[in-house]
Amino acid sequence: MVSADETADMVGTLGEDEYAWFVLRQGDDSNASFMELGDQLKIEVTGFIDPVEWDAQQALAMSLTLENEKLMEASVVQFMGETAMPPLYTSEGGDITVTLSHVEQTGRDLHVVGHIEGQLALQHTLESPPSASEGVPLSVRFDITAQKVEF
Repeated sequence: MVSADETADMVGTLGEDEYAWFVLRQGDDSNASFMELGDQLKIEVTGFIDPVEWDAQQALAMSLTLENEKLMEASVVQFMGETAMPPLYTSEGGDITVTLSHVEQTGRDLHVVGHIEGQLALQHTLESPPSASEGVPLSVRFDITAQKVEF
C-alpha cells in the first residue's frame, strides 16, 4: 500500500486501502497510449504501484473508448498477482461509472482527466465468471497523458 502522491497519475481507494498508481515511460514507450480508429480514440492505461518498476502486482489497468470526446465504453482491471491472469478484480460483472472532466489532444499526446467510481467484481480463474458479491469498491481520480501509437 502506498499513500497518495501528488505526482501519481491515478490516485484513489480500492476497498478500504488508498493507492497511488504511476504511468511508466521509457523513451517513446509509455503505459498510457491511444490509437485513432475512425472517429474513435481507444485509450489503454496501466498504472503501477511502484514509480520505477514495471510490476503487474496491484497494477490498475483501464481501457477507454471515446467518440467526439464522449466516453462510449470503459473497462477497469486491478491485478492481484504478478501477471495479468486471474485472480483479479474487473469491471466486467461489476458496476463502474467513468466521468471525464478534460480531454485534449495536442499532437501525439492526449491529456485525459477523470474519475472512476463503482464496484469491481472478483474473478478467481479464467474459466469462472466474475463475482459481484465478492467485489470491492473503487474510487480513483486520474490525470494521464497518453501517447499516440503509430504503425
